[in-house]
Amino acid sequence: MTQTGFDTGRAFRYAATILKRDGFKILLFSALFTGLPDAAVTHLSAYVAKPGAGYSDPNAWIMLAVNLLVSMLGAVALQAAVSRGALGDLDARRAASEDTPFGGLRDCLALAALGLVTSLGILGGFILLVVPGIILSLAWMVAVPAMVTERLGVLDAIRRSNKLTGEQRGTIFGLTVAIGLAEFVVSWLAQLIANAVGNPIVNEIIGPATQMLTCVVSALLAVAIYHELRWSKEGTPTERLAAVFA
Repeated sequence: MTQTGFDTGRAFRYAATILKRDGFKILLFSALFTGLPDAAVTHLSAYVAKPGAGYSDPNAWIMLAVNLLVSMLGAVALQAAVSRGALGDLDARRAASEDTPFGGLRDCLALAALGLVTSLGILGGFILLVVPGIILSLAWMVAVPAMVTERLGVLDAIRRSNKLTGEQRGTIFGLTVAIGLAEFVVSWLAQLIANAVGNPIVNEIIGPATQMLTCVVSALLAVAIYHELRWSKEGTPTERLAAVFA
């Protein structure tokens, strides 16, 4: 089969197809893994951190670390669930447990380890010089879909992501920037609406809801990019594509 170059339009169509087929399930997973935990941490921070103390309060730093950890684990869990549902049939090595979004306990621990390693690496890159953080985030963007779909270990998933993204990181960067700008505009408009309404319940909901939708977009993007990279580099069999994206 003739392989073609990376096609952003085709990647968007894959993402739209996944959302159309499993939209309700993805939104439910996003609420469970990102929306509700984010709301819980935000609510807890109001009681733990001293009002007006800023980051001079040690509890504020603790809650920041908790928030980062919860956000990282939630994003990884959502990516894994979307990957497992959308891409499981693209590889013959299926997970043994089909009754959970990510497989068994070993799969969950491996995903948590992968999320921790990649998140700390990217965060360290941003703290140092920003640019290394951007490069690592692009290089490791499809590590979770690769781990779930191809049944890889932590280091193998990172290496696989490095290999797949390879020369396409510039294209992926442009794609993520465009989507990031769109997400920023949507978040800004949502906050304007919440401020105009002036309802405290709406103000409490808007942050987690925005985070939930952002994570949905990020998960769909990662899975679609992984699929497009496999298609353009390796030529995924058409019969499997038809089964997954029917």
